[in-house]
Amino acid sequence: MKKRKFVLVEPKSTHLHVYSRYTIPRLGVILLGTMLRDRGWDVKVYIEDVSPVDMTEVLSADIVGISTLTSTAPQSYKLAEVVRNHGIPVIMGGTHVTFCPDEALDFSDYVVRGEGEETLFELLDAMDGKGSFDKILGLSFWKSGKKVHTPDRPLKEDLDSNPIPDYSLVEGWNSNAIISIATSRGCPFTCTFCSVPGMYGHGFRMHSIERVIEEIRVNKPQYIFFADDLFTANRKRTKDLLRRMIEEGLTPQWGAQVRIETAFDPELLSLMKESNCFNVFVGFESINPKTLDLFNKRQTYEKIVSSIKKFKEAGIRIHGMFVVGSDADDKETIYETSRFATEHGLETIQLMILTPLPGSPDYDQFYATGNRELLSRDWSLYDGHHAVYRPKNMTAYELNVAAIDAMEEFYSWKTILRSALRKDLISVIIQTSSKNLLRDWKKQNGEYIQSLRDQVFDKAKEVAVHRDVKLSYRIGVPKFILDAEIGKSLTDFLTELGISVVPFGASVNLSSSGLSSRLDWLRGKVDCIVIPVMDKAGQGQEEIYEKIQRLWKSLSRQKEDLPAMVKLFLDRQDGSLYSSMAQIAAIFTKDLDKVNKAYRSIMPAFSGGEVLAPVAVESKPVILRV
Repeated sequence: MKKRKFVLVEPKSTHLHVYSRYTIPRLGVILLGTMLRDRGWDVKVYIEDVSPVDMTEVLSADIVGISTLTSTAPQSYKLAEVVRNHGIPVIMGGTHVTFCPDEALDFSDYVVRGEGEETLFELLDAMDGKGSFDKILGLSFWKSGKKVHTPDRPLKEDLDSNPIPDYSLVEGWNSNAIISIATSRGCPFTCTFCSVPGMYGHGFRMHSIERVIEEIRVNKPQYIFFADDLFTANRKRTKDLLRRMIEEGLTPQWGAQVRIETAFDPELLSLMKESNCFNVFVGFESINPKTLDLFNKRQTYEKIVSSIKKFKEAGIRIHGMFVVGSDADDKETIYETSRFATEHGLETIQLMILTPLPGSPDYDQFYATGNRELLSRDWSLYDGHHAVYRPKNMTAYELNVAAIDAMEEFYSWKTILRSALRKDLISVIIQTSSKNLLRDWKKQNGEYIQSLRDQVFDKAKEVAVHRDVKLSYRIGVPKFILDAEIGKSLTDFLTELGISVVPFGASVNLSSSGLSSRLDWLRGKVDCIVIPVMDKAGQGQEEIYEKIQRLWKSLSRQKEDLPAMVKLFLDRQDGSLYSSMAQIAAIFTKDLDKVNKAYRSIMPAFSGGEVLAPVAVESKPVILRV
């Protein structure tokens, strides 16, 4: 009997990203492909970062499985639609669809949520008429035209019951490539930005050391990336594993994700070096103490510096993972991070932009509660290299440019020369590759960066249309706003930029004719009128909210030939006025560095971000971890 054919596909991101030059394979499709083969299926596995997908093979399958991350979701959905249009059932899995199953079902027949080993095979039995779909835990599916989601499946405890993933199933696989080996699942820490606990739990589940040794022996890799979310979560067990590797003579070069605490265990560091640890991927996240607190990282700047010194003393290379764009960050923080990495001799770094990934504890702060203003819901941009929300102390444009430019500053010819003088050829190769990658990223994403810049200058364009006099560098502002707490800060900010503030409307209780007369007086004397906006009244803000509503009601009856009106959002969903104020300043200057400097000079007035909307600043930042 001819074997049934199952094709597994892991699409790649449509944008360049930090690992575009060096593929570190994820294990999901390889493990499931191995299990399917062991159960008698004809299996093809395509990891698009490794080799192109052969659509002839895909469309000849009996079933197609697609694994997706958030940044690859659009590509995954497109592929799923093509496959379904050919009458082939599509099963989707992976982190993104685990947390967005309703969305995924619009493009697929079934969604396997969470750890999929058991759910997938129960699903295949049900598709063969050997069980009920409703009783399969961790499954989302269609039933009578409606979407059904069964309860979540408990996390798998016996990891050794899974077979060793067979990399030979991956089309185009090079046996000399990087091999991923997961020795555990889950993370015991509670970083606010991370989606790992949502997918794999806070519990720490481990393969036996014997099983890990066997996996190394079978694969015979030249380099291992230990794909644990935190390789040294259980340091005793990590030491036991490294000792066995040394005893067995199974010590290829290897790297893993660790926290800074690893560096303060001398015995562990010694074993890491002896077992041929090539580099560590360290989640420093930030050098800004306030940001570290926001991330709930439970580490300090001083400890970060000390950990770098100890890793260096042990002869272990460091890939520093940093996240930029928190509520405590500004542009200077980003450049300081790059300079810090250079000063302390890190071999490689990544500066990832905070990104609201489904499954992180902070995801709801962006999507469910609406406490952030999102600039795009194009999932392909959710890769940590694109600003997709409005940050607090800079515009999204400034955040995105600073993140890329700061990495370019690090991957400079000076850094590369320094590595060459140390005769560190590997670092020279990686740093040069990273430098070229950033250059190509800028070319590929020029339009997106320009679109972010255009958003900053949108108001300037509106004012230019209305302006009928020579630029006067004067702005009309309602007097009740100038009398409020924000008024002095706004005035100081504009004064720093050489812009004068002209008050109007002694009271918003003015009659329509009285307000009209005052606005007529402003015509020709100001370039624009700043009009406050609040979506709703927060606690203690009822009075000013009512004044704003009455003002808008009166303005709706005014003539259309008034000066341009520029909205100033007093309760921005991001908890900051900076983006609104920057748009006002951009009417008069294209120098955003000058604007940012002016804002920073009046920052004490915005202590804690609480100006008119203390509720809005309760949202927490999130981060993309790769």
